[in-house]
Amino acid sequence: MSEQARRLLRGVLRLGHGVPEPPRTTAEWFTAHHAELVAAVAVGDDDALTLYAHAWAALPADADEAWWRGLYDVATPLSAALPRSGPLATALRVGAEALRARGLLRHAVALGVRELAVRRLLDDPDATAAALDSLAATYRAQGRPHRVIGCADEVLELRIRAGRPDGVARALAHLGTLMVEVGRPDTAVNYLTRAEKVFADLPPTPDRSAARVELARAVWLAGDEAAGRRRLRRALPELPDEQARRARSWLDLPPGTAPDEP
Repeated sequence: MSEQARRLLRGVLRLGHGVPEPPRTTAEWFTAHHAELVAAVAVGDDDALTLYAHAWAALPADADEAWWRGLYDVATPLSAALPRSGPLATALRVGAEALRARGLLRHAVALGVRELAVRRLLDDPDATAAALDSLAATYRAQGRPHRVIGCADEVLELRIRAGRPDGVARALAHLGTLMVEVGRPDTAVNYLTRAEKVFADLPPTPDRSAARVELARAVWLAGDEAAGRRRLRRALPELPDEQARRARSWLDLPPGTAPDEP
């Protein structure tokens, strides 16, 4: 790492701890070092990518567009030059989440898509699933449920290929819950029934309990209220407190009332 990059990383790490180099504020530090920070990141070695991730993490909430725009733009040449770089993927995730937190959702999606491309090439199912989950969070913030479902569907494919029943069960349950959210209870019943079958061969977990509650709700919303209520009553003994509270709140509803989220 060059002395310039080492100095910038020290400065960024101080920002992350809320102690910018005196006498500058965080805003003044980014204004003063913006150009050299971007230039150092563009070098693209592992140390530069470490600096890239920390710079995104230290970006203040009221960041001027010029501060994040340079960090955003440098992702294009870095992604082209380093299509299989794990450290780059990590930095892109930090950047996407920083932009999402600031409401810059279109730009957050772009970085999330770049991260996902790297993760796919690296062929790490867990890391790819995590990238999909992060990207789905941005799509959700954009109000694009079809994209959220697309991410969840790819996670399911990853879990099936990896041959991990626990992951398959959770992915099926998540897709079922999403289908309830978008008003497709019949499809939700399909996914959640499949999840229940996989969970049946696994040790009891909160995820299994939650899936049982969601399946009962989906059955109810699909038009069979009596069966939904029966499923909730059967599930109650194994439910943790919060899930039991949800189940009881639905069981207390008058007949003909939809079990919406409280």
